[in-house]
Amino acid sequence: MPDSFRVIISPRALSDIEGIYRYIANDSPRNARAILRRLMSAIDSLELFPYRNEVYQGRRPISETVRRMPVNPFILYYRVNDEQGVVDVITIRHGKRLQPRRFGR
Repeated sequence: MPDSFRVIISPRALSDIEGIYRYIANDSPRNARAILRRLMSAIDSLELFPYRNEVYQGRRPISETVRRMPVNPFILYYRVNDEQGVVDVITIRHGKRLQPRRFGR
């Protein structure tokens, strides 16, 4: 296992982050910036500690291990690839929304 991992934010997760920011900024640009900082800080922390969060157990079996990190009120989903030393941030969802059944590449 590498000492640190390279964190890659998928296009889908980037789109999620942009959507979250825009939605919150409509009412409060200050809160939008604060949420953005919290999300990015959580993502950055995966570089050193990707295994600290629980494995996601969806309603249907998932063929690969996906972990979930709560960043209240959101949940960040990601995969860890030990061989490549990479953490792939897949998507970010609001905790009250229906959670993903599948995770594409």
